[in-house]
Amino acid sequence: MAEINKPATEKPLLTLIQEIKDGRVSADTIDKELRQQCVEICIAEGYSIASIAQIFNKCEKTIKRDVESIRDRNALTPDIELAKRLIGEMVNYARIHRDHLMRLARYKDTSVSEKAQAEYYAHRVEMEMVDKLQTLGYLPLKPKTIVGDFTHTLISDDKALVELRLQLSEVEKLAVEEGSVNPEIDNEIRRIKARIEQAEIEKDILKVQDQQKKEETNG
Repeated sequence: MAEINKPATEKPLLTLIQEIKDGRVSADTIDKELRQQCVEICIAEGYSIASIAQIFNKCEKTIKRDVESIRDRNALTPDIELAKRLIGEMVNYARIHRDHLMRLARYKDTSVSEKAQAEYYAHRVEMEMVDKLQTLGYLPLKPKTIVGDFTHTLISDDKALVELRLQLSEVEKLAVEEGSVNPEIDNEIRRIKARIEQAEIEKDILKVQDQQKKEETNG
């Protein structure tokens, strides 16, 4: 009984909202500021404007004005330090998600297809994080020289291409033995195959070009 008679301003917001819904506290007894705090909680809980208006015995226009006031209060001004903190938080959460997926891939009872999916999604998290950091200017958007050097080295190395094909073949074999292939992983395998085939074509072109240069030099 003492809790019911406690002033509304001293009660936890969730408790106050529940008591208003139960009829133990009249919504008309709370002031505008406290109501807006409760409205913000209700929005976070997924309530519609109409439902919130009914709970607090107000018209929908009043609740919409409350929502606008809440948005104005929570508005952010461009700030480099805030951006750094938010980006750091984003990277930290991405790493947590990636590490969790990698742990799932290492569980003893995990099937081969589930391991492949976990590994694939861990890779996706990593790549999307890199892509976002590039978009925000924290990483170079087009490291052309690095990519070019790497690609040239890859397609010039017959052994590397053979090893890639063997690894990809092993992944496919394990997935088939498991009896199911995730569509996304299947698409990724097809994409990698296409890239290997392209690398092999480029390797053959390089060989022809080298042969032509030799013939021109000897000629």
